[in-house]
Parts: sequence; structure tokens; C-alpha cells
Amino acid sequence: MSSEVVITDNELPKDVIEAIQQGHKIEAIKRLREATGLGLANAKVLVDRASQTLGPKKPVPNFADQPAGVSGLAKLLGLMLMAVAAWYFYQG
Repeated sequence: MSSEVVITDNELPKDVIEAIQQGHKIEAIKRLREATGLGLANAKVLVDRASQTLGPKKPVPNFADQPAGVSGLAKLLGLMLMAVAAWYFYQG
């Protein structure tokens, strides 16, 4: 009879949670394996699952805060001009 460690992502050691919150998933996996004796695949699954709720949140880009910039408009106008020129060229 083997003695397998059963742990859920709600029962992670404190140092593992801290590593996840800092965005250090590899370090969290190492710490979890040392603390529990879990295999690499099982530790990775637990850390990945826990990092979805405990990990650092990625900022969502707010396009309203982006500078309007003339370069984007100039590129669009250039593409439109090229499309019109190509149309005239192939019309004949």
C-alpha cells in the first residue's frame, strides 16, 4: 500500500502561496515538491490552478489612455492610397 499525498490548491503551504502571488511559478512548484513530496506534474497542475486565482493580475490595456498619434493615421491613409493606386493600375 502506497502513501500518496493528497493536497488541493486550497491547502497549499504559505511559502508556496507567496511565490505564486509574486508570479514565481517555478519557485512555487519547487517549494511545493519539497514540502509535500509530490511529483513534478502534480505540483505543476496544483500551482497552475492556484495561480489562476492567487497569481498577479495582468493589466487590461485601456485604449482610451493611448496617445492618438499621427503615425497610425498616416499608415492607414498610406494603405488606402496604395489600394486606390492598385485599383487604378489594374483597371487599365
